[in-house]
Amino acid sequence: MNKQLRERLEELHAELASTESVDDRSMELLGSVLDDIRTLLDRADDAPAEEPEGLVERLREATRQFEETHPTLAAAVGRVMDTLSNLGI
Repeated sequence: MNKQLRERLEELHAELASTESVDDRSMELLGSVLDDIRTLLDRADDAPAEEPEGLVERLREATRQFEETHPTLAAAVGRVMDTLSNLGI
């Protein structure tokens, strides 16, 4: 479970590192989402997966914000969302 999600997060971090001019609000949103995802990853693999409040909606919001200005970043966020969905989160 964690391996695939970790890979997607690494992709997202790489995209963020190579993306210029991301506004403060968007970076704050992504930072909050990434913190929640890290919390999920830090749990034991056998612990029930529970979505931190609003995680999916915040990921959707980030994707919408980046679709026009940073499509590659939006795609990376989308892959994280897909992985979380596949994990039942």
